[in-house]
Amino acid sequence: MNFSLKQLSGFMDLLNFLLENLSDKHMTLGDNLKELGKAMAGIGETDSERTGDLNFFSIEQAKAVIDYLNISLFKHYKLYEYLFHSPREELVISNEYVIELAQPAVPPFPALLEEGIPLDINSSFIISPTAAETESKGSDQEGYLEEPCPEAESFKAGAVAGVTAEDQKSAVGEISNEIIGNLEAEINEKLQMREAAYALRTESLKSPK
Repeated sequence: MNFSLKQLSGFMDLLNFLLENLSDKHMTLGDNLKELGKAMAGIGETDSERTGDLNFFSIEQAKAVIDYLNISLFKHYKLYEYLFHSPREELVISNEYVIELAQPAVPPFPALLEEGIPLDINSSFIISPTAAETESKGSDQEGYLEEPCPEAESFKAGAVAGVTAEDQKSAVGEISNEIIGNLEAEINEKLQMREAAYALRTESLKSPK
C-alpha cells in the first residue's frame, strides 16, 4: 500500500507515541490499545468533532497501520517491557598491557638502537664523556697552556739576542728582492709570449692569400 510523505510522518508519530507510553508512562498492553483507539478515532468520518490528527488516513490505510502494529509492537509487548524496564548489567571488556620503555641515553646505558653493541666498544668509542670528565680535561689543558715552558723561553731569548738590526734589514731586503725578481721574470715571460703572438698575426696579415 502506498503512503504519502505526510501519511508516513503521521505513522512515525503514532509509533513514537505508543513507545513513549510504554517506556515513560509504563502503560500496560490494554491501556496502550485504548490510546491507539483514541488516536485512530474519527478516521473516515466527516463529523468535524470526532476527527483527529490522523484524518489524512483512509479506512483501508488505518486498518493496514493497525495490522502492522499488532504483528510488531503489540505481539511482542512483553519483550519491549523487558527491554525498557529491566535493569541490565553493563559488561566492560578491556585489556591492560604493560610496556617497558628503554632506558634513556645516560651513562652507562647506551643510546637507543645501540643495545646490540658490546659494552667495551660502546664505552670506548660511542659513549659520551660525563660533565665531570670534560671539566677535568678542560682544566688540565688550560693549565698546560698557561704554564710557560722554560726551555722554549730560553730558546726564544737566545735566538732574538743573536740577531742585530742590520741582519734584520738585510734579511728583509733579500726577501723583497727575491719576490720582486720572481715577479719581473714572470712579467717578462708573459710579455715575450704576447709579442711573439702579435708578430705571428702581423705576418699572417701581410702575407698574400
